[in-house]
Amino acid sequence: MKAAVLYGVRDLRLEDVPKPEISDNEVLIRVNACGICGTDIHIYRGEWKTNTPIILGHEFSGVIADVGREVKGLNVGDPVVAEPNIPCGSCYFCRMSERNYFCENLEATGVTVNGAFAEYVKVVASNVYRLPKAYNLDEAALIEPLACCVRGIDQAKIKVGDTVAIIGAGPVGLILLQLALQSGASMVIQTDMEDSRLSLAKDLGADHTINVTKEDPVESIKELTGGYGVDVAIEAVGKPEAITQAMRATRRGGRLVIFGVSPEDAVWKVRPFELYDKELTIKTSYRSPYTFQRAVKIAVSGLVRLKPLISHVFKLDEIHGAFEVAEKRLEGAVKVLVKP
Repeated sequence: MKAAVLYGVRDLRLEDVPKPEISDNEVLIRVNACGICGTDIHIYRGEWKTNTPIILGHEFSGVIADVGREVKGLNVGDPVVAEPNIPCGSCYFCRMSERNYFCENLEATGVTVNGAFAEYVKVVASNVYRLPKAYNLDEAALIEPLACCVRGIDQAKIKVGDTVAIIGAGPVGLILLQLALQSGASMVIQTDMEDSRLSLAKDLGADHTINVTKEDPVESIKELTGGYGVDVAIEAVGKPEAITQAMRATRRGGRLVIFGVSPEDAVWKVRPFELYDKELTIKTSYRSPYTFQRAVKIAVSGLVRLKPLISHVFKLDEIHGAFEVAEKRLEGAVKVLVKP
């Protein structure tokens, strides 16, 4: 099969490799589409370490091409998506009542084991979710980031009537916007550096948008909230300065969720008195712990619009151009898909 194999920093090669062989509890998926995630970019740049060579790609949809002998409830031809995270099930964290992906032996499709920038990918059957045959498989490739965003919204604990600021209008920021509205937020403010993304945010329901290159986002958010700041701010950029903006835009007694993934060596500098004085509740959001099934239901129900987030679609043999567009946010890129 054809696959894009990463050998080192920015060393991505399109190659012919063996088709994956499945075990008794796995399924083989013929990939329909795979989204380029910020995690892929971090690994591509060498900002996150992983063992190479590896096939990246963990936001994917496809159709089952083969099933292992012990697999039940899944059949060849089923349209599916798959949770990429593979916990061991037996370590200290896996056996806690508050299950998460802190697993000490965690594997992840497209991060530690071969992923879906390829014609086929194999997945543990327990991580696979069937879709209605009529559901658009390109949109389905965004269910994985949707599942992560469901966790972020859970962490935010938005109450009906809350005011919310989403710092960043990339794919996850725009999903978080829609989920915040579905959670009952009375006003959602979205910030970004690009007018095209902010225009899309307005189309998706944002009450107010702020271009941070043209106005002070903290002052603008306070002006929109009577000088107080928002009840909840969610940072969805992955930069320390964005966390600072979110913190300062939150009212006293408010809630801050750090959702964006900063480079591993990034440092957030903060004056502890600012946190103390505001008595903020600060939460982080890590992966998609047992939110994938809910994400499938949300996507299929139409509660969140995913199609408008797809800005570019590339063929697998155009993978280098796809990564350039996604990394540099060229041509108004939001979510870039790669299709074998």
